[in-house]
Order: sequence, then structure tokens, then C-alpha cells
Amino acid sequence: MDYKDEINRHYALEYGEGPELVVRLVGALGGAALLYFYTGWNTALVWGAGFAGTNLVYYLFLKSRIQREPDRISRSDNLLSSGLFLMVLISFLWMPTLLISQQDKALTVVGACLVGCVLVILVRRSDTLRVLIAGEIAVVGVAIGTAIAVLIPAFDDTVARIGVALSAAALLWYFARTLLFVRRQRLMAEDSARRASQVQKMAAVGQLAGGVAHDFNNKLTAILGSFDLLAEIEDPAEREAILDGARTVAVDAARTVKHLMVYARKEPMQIAVLECADLLDEVVRRARGVITGTIRIDLRRTNQPLMVLADREQLLMALINLVVNAVDAMPEGGSLVLGAEAVSLSAPVALADGTFLTAGPNVAIFVEDTGLGIPARILPQVVEPFFTTKPVGKGAGLGLSAVLGLARELRGGLGITSTSAGTRVTIYLPRQPGD
Repeated sequence: MDYKDEINRHYALEYGEGPELVVRLVGALGGAALLYFYTGWNTALVWGAGFAGTNLVYYLFLKSRIQREPDRISRSDNLLSSGLFLMVLISFLWMPTLLISQQDKALTVVGACLVGCVLVILVRRSDTLRVLIAGEIAVVGVAIGTAIAVLIPAFDDTVARIGVALSAAALLWYFARTLLFVRRQRLMAEDSARRASQVQKMAAVGQLAGGVAHDFNNKLTAILGSFDLLAEIEDPAEREAILDGARTVAVDAARTVKHLMVYARKEPMQIAVLECADLLDEVVRRARGVITGTIRIDLRRTNQPLMVLADREQLLMALINLVVNAVDAMPEGGSLVLGAEAVSLSAPVALADGTFLTAGPNVAIFVEDTGLGIPARILPQVVEPFFTTKPVGKGAGLGLSAVLGLARELRGGLGITSTSAGTRVTIYLPRQPGD
């Protein structure tokens, strides 16, 4: 089990859907108020306050955990999350249990409906942790058992008592069976996903190896061909031109190796705290040669300094790669936007490689273009090594892969959004103090 993903899942289930959360809390608190006015019970107000209080504790716990790095989340965090959820469950369920056992038919119906809601929610959660499943079954079992124990004496007929008891037992049995079935299905689905991921990784390795072999075969053929020509040509000017061509191909091969090492996170980095405004100015200065006169540059910076922890040269090269891609996407001209902004994520955000960016303070360094965009069907593939939409000879397909590898190494991520109006590529990096 990935403990970080499980914490994120718990947060999304309980507090990730705004409208549902509002309905749940307003419904519970409003219901407590209505129950108080209908029955005059002070316990109704205690119920509402207790449910709100336990939710607040659970929310603060999950919020504190989703902002942590994955390696700082352990099994004990998941166990504590499970315990707090059971506390929330108990704080809610005791009142519907009490309502079911009342003589007032309206209260009995309301209590039964609320218990039904709880059962549906628990099945929907698809929990897999054994202790949590056992806890949910135990809490629901105690609630149903308590209600039935109070109701049975009201029936004089023995057959009626047996029927009520058996119906309650059947409800609990089917509920437990459904929870265990859903758990088994989810574990099987996760296992299948892991197997598929392993197959994809092996396919990616094969694609990477094939791409490297093909790319270097072309470059070595050009270099060896240049040496063969040198043996046949005596004119110094022609020989110098051939050597220049071979040198250009060799430099291009070295650049491919550098991209591979960044992608594999093997390139040593000189980490330092960098200010984003200076980086953007340097990117524009270095990229002037590839930005044509038909492309307008819009540099967007905030008034406040934005600090990140990175290798200056590698981050510059990553951003220049993105600028080159943006320029290539606008052969007829357009607008290129380069900027940086502070973003504070309250929940994990999906990234281009299918992973999630940890919630918390980040800096988003982005490059936007007004090109035709990336078709939705290939958008998930653009970060794969050697995948390129450019013509043969115009790109090795390692630019975005290298940017992704760098972002991962710096504990950030890469986000890509694209429509027919253009594409935005964002490098997310943790924001550093001192700004």
C-alpha cells in the first residue's frame, strides 16, 4: 500500500468534494437543530456539536499529512487516520441508532434512513486496511444490535421477534460481505494496475533502448562517413568543412547523452537557492536567437521575489527547451508567455506523468504558446522518451523527458495543459523561504 496515496484518498473522500461536504455538514447541523425543536432533546445539540468537532479534528489531521513528503508518511499515519474516521463515524451513528428505537414513527424512519446513508457511504469508500474494515463492521454491528435490542421487547409475538432479529443479522451479514467484496475487488484492481505499470515500464525501457540505438546509429554513421571522406579529399577547405560537420554531429550526440542523464537523474547538480525573475531574464536573453520576429514575448513576473532550490544551468536549459518547443509550435508566429507565480495547493494536483504534486507552497514557472495545441489523444505520451511530433531530424524527443526528470529530482513536477488555442507547460518547484 502507498501510504501517501491512501492519505490523499481519505482527504479526497471526506473533504475533496465541496458541494457534498456542504450538504453533509449543513444537513447534520440543520438536522440537529430540527431534532432539538421537534423533541426538545439537548442531546440533539450535543450530537451536532460532536459531529462537527470530530470532523474538524479529522480534517486538520489529513490536511497536515497531505502537505508532507511521501517518505514522511508511514503506516502509523494510516492507522491514525482510520481511528479518527471511526471516531467521526461513531459521533454520527449513535443518534440514528437512538432514533430507530423511539416510539415516534417519524423518528424511527429518519433514523433508519440515516443508517442507510452511512452504509452506502462506507461501501463507497472502498477501504482496504483490515483494521479499518473490521472497525466499520464493528461500529455498524453495535449500532444495529443496540437498536434491535431496544425494539425487540416491544413485540409480543415470538415469531415477530425472531423475524426482526434475523432481518437485522442479514443486514449486517450482507453489509460485511459487501465491504469485504469491495476490498477484494479494489486490491485486485490495484494489483492489475501494478502489473500493467510494470509492463509499460519494460516497454518504455525497450523504447528508450531502441531510440538511443537509432539516434546514435545515425550520428555515428555521419561521423564515420566524414572520416571516410577525409581519406578521399585533399582540399584543406573541404576537409575543414567535413570536420566541422562531424564536430556538429558529435556535439549533438553529447547533448543527447546529457538529456538522457538528466532524464535518468544521473547528472550531478549544483543546487542553490535561485530567484525566478533573474532566471526568466536569462532565459529570454539566451533564447533570443530562436525567437523569430513574428513571435511576441510576454514576460510575466510578480512583484514579490520567488525563490526555488535548483541547479541554475539545468533549470535554464529546461526552460529554454520549453521555449524552443513553444516557438516550433507557432511557425506562423504568435504570442509566447514566460512567467513565474506563487501557488499554494490545498490538495494534490495531477501532473503530466500521472503522478500527483504534493499540496503546499510551490512556485509555478510556465511557458505558454498560442500554437495549435497538442491533440488530447497524444498528450499523455509527450513526456515519454523519444516521443516527438517534430519532423525527422528536428528533435530527438528527449526535451520534455529531460524537463520531467529534472522536475522530479527537484521534488517538483511537470504540468501540461493544451487546447486548440495553445499549450501551457509548467514546472512546479517547492517554494523556498526568504521571500
